[in-house]
Amino acid sequence: MDSILPSIAGVDINGLIYRYKTVKDPDTDMKVHVGNLNANGDGYIFRETDDWSGVAGNTIVKSFPVSNIPASNWGTGFVEVEGEGKVEDAVVIYSYRVDRCYDPQSDPSCAGYIEPVPNIPEVEIYNALEDDSVLSVIDTDKNFKYDEEGNIIKDEEEEEEETRIEIGLTASDNALTLFNSQSQDDILMTINLQTNINMYYNAKINGGTLNDVAVLQDNTISDNKKALRNNLAQQILHEQMVDMQYNK
Repeated sequence: MDSILPSIAGVDINGLIYRYKTVKDPDTDMKVHVGNLNANGDGYIFRETDDWSGVAGNTIVKSFPVSNIPASNWGTGFVEVEGEGKVEDAVVIYSYRVDRCYDPQSDPSCAGYIEPVPNIPEVEIYNALEDDSVLSVIDTDKNFKYDEEGNIIKDEEEEEEETRIEIGLTASDNALTLFNSQSQDDILMTINLQTNINMYYNAKINGGTLNDVAVLQDNTISDNKKALRNNLAQQILHEQMVDMQYNK
């Protein structure tokens, strides 16, 4: 059966069809047995007998439903003749399915599926306080004194050492600042010395005289009538305001 069915896990046989042709004398007795041996024990996993005794040869086709028997239970198939006659063109067809839940772990929807637990590697935690190389460079003096805020109270020698370091750093910063200022002044002076501004005083620009070419047509300027009306209206308004002031 391995050469007939797929060699994958979860294959079940759910049906069987066979067909064959008998060649015999109508007066003779003949039986045909079609089946499969039980691969896991004695007997048969399937067996069907057709009795052709007293009938003429013919072609027969039969089908059988099977209740999803695993393919691993199906042994070697056979078509056997008992009596006088022979079988020709025998064909046996197996209908199968693949049970996706044959292995419950293959699909989370299968019954019996167990959520896999990831393999978490064991991680060794490094403790620096247990490392001899680290401990050898750590100050093991535990006799510290603390103030009310939890800060370490330093002795006079440590404070003097820190003060000397701060003074040295301050002096270095001031020296660098003075040096940078002096360097900038020197650079500007050098640039000024290299600049010759006499060429700007002696430079000449080509030019000439621009004559007035404006011409007044008719040699007269006419009065603006709109402005005259506006001035007249303003004058009348002014007089009315003055009259109102003196109640005229």
